[in-house]
Amino acid sequence: MINRRPRTVGTVTLTDVQARRLWNWTLSRQGLHPHRRLTSVAQISHATLGLHAARLPSPFATVLARADGPDAALPILGRPHGLITLRCMRRTLHLLPLDLAAAAHRATVHYRLRDATRRASNAGVPDQLLAQIRAQLPGLLADGPLPHRRIEDTLAPTGTAAVRAAVKAAWEAGTLTYLNASGCWNAERRMFGLTSQLHPSLDLDLDRRTATRTLLRAYFDRYGPATLGDAIWWSALSRAVVIDALDDPEAPVVEVATPWSPSPAYMPAKRYEQFTAADPDTHTTGLQLLAHEDVALKAYAETRARYLGDLAPRQAFNQIGEALPTVLLDGQVCGTWMWEPASQTVVATLLPGQATTTIRQVIAAAKRHTEALRAGWRPRTPPPSRPDPRQLALAL
Repeated sequence: MINRRPRTVGTVTLTDVQARRLWNWTLSRQGLHPHRRLTSVAQISHATLGLHAARLPSPFATVLARADGPDAALPILGRPHGLITLRCMRRTLHLLPLDLAAAAHRATVHYRLRDATRRASNAGVPDQLLAQIRAQLPGLLADGPLPHRRIEDTLAPTGTAAVRAAVKAAWEAGTLTYLNASGCWNAERRMFGLTSQLHPSLDLDLDRRTATRTLLRAYFDRYGPATLGDAIWWSALSRAVVIDALDDPEAPVVEVATPWSPSPAYMPAKRYEQFTAADPDTHTTGLQLLAHEDVALKAYAETRARYLGDLAPRQAFNQIGEALPTVLLDGQVCGTWMWEPASQTVVATLLPGQATTTIRQVIAAAKRHTEALRAGWRPRTPPPSRPDPRQLALAL
């Protein structure tokens, strides 16, 4: 059987230099350029196709990396207007603008609901009880969001496992919206509210094919050139679905041969034309401190050589495949950084052989990042059970 490829309007072969310039241009479009920063959480979330949010610090640090000022990330700690946190691509939490959230939700809800149903079954929760609890949630939350423990306590007679399964199913279905009301990036106060109240303009009833095509076209628009393997991994959708999304005469794509992978990559033809006419200033992006699980790194699987080069994956990813907080220099990984909780300080570790000027730049950037992260950090009083500070995760 011959694997079908997307229809294209042309083929481009990139040299190493051209590929590096195109990668840096892609980064500059999402604010990862010293002279092309973005101004708000909403603008950054739209440019990056969402902010990875499975780790507590990730959305805050992702915005800091791209924003024109350290205060731009602070709205994340409240309820940023026009944004919603939901599980979508690869069943992972993302903070998304409402228009993209609708597409991301509808394109991925089938496999997320399947998982929620299986989880309820494994917990011994009958379908009838699950439906009964879900039917009580709108009334319980009619006056506004409640902490998840309050929801569990109120519905306790039905059993904690059953309530948790029902809340998860209602969240995956889009009935409920998740909120973190901690007011800081280093802790979680999990609450749930009614999506219809918190985001009355959000339409989650898109046609599945329309939603899927919208989502995948947005992916190739933001992150192309990317291979089918990249898109399949990023979305957890099938090859056939990805090809269908690219096959649109009204949104033509070009096939791009890159040094990052033997597989063909694809990007919108109009984006490639923009790149060929772009300001040469965008061909390099300077020094950037990316977040843990930064979307710029997690957007790819097959073509990670674009930022790793000859480096081993462990230089930028941990043992469970999460992108570490990295230091990029003109789009290439040159080190990592971490938040040291005891001193509330950013500590960077560079790969050997870095130039003295690079080391000085990293020291200065770490100081700026330290101050910006401290602005969103809060002490925990009284201290709850403490997660490992190196793996601050939302256990959802």
